[in-house]
Amino acid sequence: MSNLLLRSSWRFFTRHPWQLWLTLLSIALGTAVMIAVDLANHSAAQSFQQSVNTLSSPMTHEIKAVHGQIPDEFYRQLRVEWGYRNSLPEVELSLTLNGLHYSLLGLDPFATSLPTSSLGSLDSGVLTRLLTEADTLIAPKSSGLQVGQVLPAGERQFTVIGLADLARSDLLLADIASVQGNTTGLSRIQLKLTEAEAQALQARLPSALKLESFANQQAVFGQMTGAFSTNLLAMSLLAILVGAFLVYNTMTFSVLQRRSSFALARMLGVTAGQLFRNLLLEACVLGLIGSALGVLLGVLLGQGLLVLVTQTISDLYVSVAPTELLITPAIAMKGVGITLAAVLLATLAPAIEAARVAPVQVQRRSSLEQTNQQLSFKLVLAGFVLMLSSALLISSSGKQLVLGFVGLFMLIVGYSLLIPWVLRKLLKLLQQVTAKFTPRQLLSSMTLRNLEVSLSRTSLAIIALTVAVSATIGVSIMIGSFRSSVADWLNMTLPSDLYVSALSADGSRVEGSLSPLWLERVKTLPELASISTGLSTRLSVEGMPLPTLVLQPGAHSQRGFEFLQNTPTEAWQRFEKAEGVLVSEPFAYHYNRGTGASLQLSTETSGVLTLPILGVFRDYSATQGMLVLPRGLYEHYWQDRSISSIGLTLKQGTDPHLVQQQLQVWARDLQPTNQSLVIRSNTEIRENSLKVFDRTFAITHVLRVLVLIVAFVGVFSALMALFLEKGREFAILRSTGFTPKQVQTLVLSQAALLGLLAGLLALPLGWLMSVVLIDIINQRSFGWTMHTYFFASIPLQAMLLAIVAALLASLYPVRRIAQLSIREGLYGR
Repeated sequence: MSNLLLRSSWRFFTRHPWQLWLTLLSIALGTAVMIAVDLANHSAAQSFQQSVNTLSSPMTHEIKAVHGQIPDEFYRQLRVEWGYRNSLPEVELSLTLNGLHYSLLGLDPFATSLPTSSLGSLDSGVLTRLLTEADTLIAPKSSGLQVGQVLPAGERQFTVIGLADLARSDLLLADIASVQGNTTGLSRIQLKLTEAEAQALQARLPSALKLESFANQQAVFGQMTGAFSTNLLAMSLLAILVGAFLVYNTMTFSVLQRRSSFALARMLGVTAGQLFRNLLLEACVLGLIGSALGVLLGVLLGQGLLVLVTQTISDLYVSVAPTELLITPAIAMKGVGITLAAVLLATLAPAIEAARVAPVQVQRRSSLEQTNQQLSFKLVLAGFVLMLSSALLISSSGKQLVLGFVGLFMLIVGYSLLIPWVLRKLLKLLQQVTAKFTPRQLLSSMTLRNLEVSLSRTSLAIIALTVAVSATIGVSIMIGSFRSSVADWLNMTLPSDLYVSALSADGSRVEGSLSPLWLERVKTLPELASISTGLSTRLSVEGMPLPTLVLQPGAHSQRGFEFLQNTPTEAWQRFEKAEGVLVSEPFAYHYNRGTGASLQLSTETSGVLTLPILGVFRDYSATQGMLVLPRGLYEHYWQDRSISSIGLTLKQGTDPHLVQQQLQVWARDLQPTNQSLVIRSNTEIRENSLKVFDRTFAITHVLRVLVLIVAFVGVFSALMALFLEKGREFAILRSTGFTPKQVQTLVLSQAALLGLLAGLLALPLGWLMSVVLIDIINQRSFGWTMHTYFFASIPLQAMLLAIVAALLASLYPVRRIAQLSIREGLYGR
């Protein structure tokens, strides 16, 4: 009997290849999205690890200067006097060629043995030239650079003399003497240390230097990007959820289409258990093949997502260069396992239904419709229970992000269970309205009635499209509200007219130091009304490195802060008197420290310093939180006197553009070549920040489109199966006088109505999803709150999207129906 069922399954799918391939495509797309997100997240973490341990060497720690460079004399002391022979000095410069950023790394090959993999199979003559010829370098083969190519670096020029298999495509290697040139100082010193050696060295280091382990840097990176990765994973699981609805829909169709075969098999002695196991085996095979295809597709998709993920991480957290995708068996098995579980769970209901029904009932077309109607009330109760449980879970789960997403998915599933009952009621209401106002419109009545009697086959397609469109609505409202909140915040937080800022090598953040002459020169401007200075650094707060702004406020600086959480009115006056610190809203959320609490900071001169929190301010620049420290306090407990930015507030009537031109002229003389600098107006900063924001959410838009594609494939499959199943009915209509155009109009009307209903049902769910995303997920992920904005265009676009998707999915079935002859249709061919 098992062979009989297997042969029957094989014949069914070979005779319906479009249904087979659409099912596999739905499964593969869901798997691909999840695999691609996992690959991108994993590869981004590996890219960060490679950027920390540049040569993938056995080094475990590195020494950096708190500010500026490490003195050359210290390296001699470390290696010769203290005996740390297993150490590697590095000097790093930034090069830009055709808009691409490269890191030029100067090494001392005699200091310690370099890993062979870093230098590939270079000829010994190339290494000799690297050590003996000035301004020469080795480039990675994946960089696209050619031997003999010249790269400008300020007033100097470096020549590529060899290509190697390096870990990063943006990494260039040179001799340390060539990179240093006439300058002094080291960027960092890498060491191989045990924990005991690291503790001993930490105790001996001067306060101007710090020792960091690569493992700790990787852990901090994981903490910073954990919420971001979780958000991407949740979006990929949504694609799996939509795919599961579609698999359920497909298996239900296959059961309906084979009801005669199943009835004959049962009459010939096939038991209910055998039929049930056969359907599960079908689903397992489809799941394995679809997920295997999804793994291959996910690798291709992951390459594009990796670029977006690393760009977002670089914009929000720390600079990371994209590398090759790192597919691992664990990632592949995870994707296949989750997909297979979702497919099997989605198949349980139709398999149980087919196994339970008696042979005589299997032959009845209406049996599943009757069962569907009987189950609708139970589904409504289950839906309300799930939605109530979702609210209870979200409200009682504290700050747990994963539980917040679980609550969101429970909300989506609970709402989905209500849809069949709501659809039935809506269609009955529409039939009553149509009968009352347009009693002679036969096509309208037939459209509504046909859709109602086939809800067991179409409701899952409507649910899938509803979930996909509601995700578009919820995410669009969240992103729009977030963008508007950031725009409002930028308008407030930039009180100065012009800003002179030192930039990081890739130009993504304020970093480094300005020449001390800048402050003296700026103060001579007759157009100047007030001036403020800032130093962007990282201080050890409660044992964790935290972004810190050391602020010397000007007369207008208070306008740049929006205080929250019952911050007292005298907080700013106390801050100007250097009585404490200000913390951002994400810091207060993540560390449970609000106004009136205290913080412990590790200083350079007095050990641990305890300071009160004077106020909490709104900030969207650092997800892990940030600290604003008065300049007076900083100079009292730290030795650094540098500044990284100057804010200029101009007198009324002054043309900021003319002053900006004057500052740019001064920049040619005042700024060293190894420090990037930018002079921007507050308008330019706002525009650039919003561009970064839009880049940040580019990956969210991509994932949202992928979820819609999964839903579109499912709707296409459902309509294809439904309309071709009704071929006999359409042939009867043709034989009674309906023209092909009228039949096509009937089919298109049903498709448009399906899309309209999905769009209408998506509106409430989309709004509920936006509330959870904005008020729960967003705060638990990043620690900040934002205002909710309503955009009238979003629901209109969602409705249009649902209708267009359904109509596009119906085009091919409509074409097939038009080509079907009446004779073939009546014979059910």
